[in-house]
Amino acid sequence: MATYTKLTNDEKAAIVDAEVRNLEYQMYSLEVQLIAENAKTEPNADSVSKLESLIAEKQTQIAAL
Repeated sequence: MATYTKLTNDEKAAIVDAEVRNLEYQMYSLEVQLIAENAKTEPNADSVSKLESLIAEKQTQIAAL
């Protein structure tokens, strides 16, 4: 990882917090889409699988930060 001499630790933390917040927004949107898909009379299994995979990916990204 590069060395940053101009950013304070607080600024770095704020950037990470903003990124986590953005990922959480994306994950929430995916969860809403999953609820809507599962509410269908015949949910598309491929769509459900893809949404679940994308949600898991967001969780992994959040955990990494």
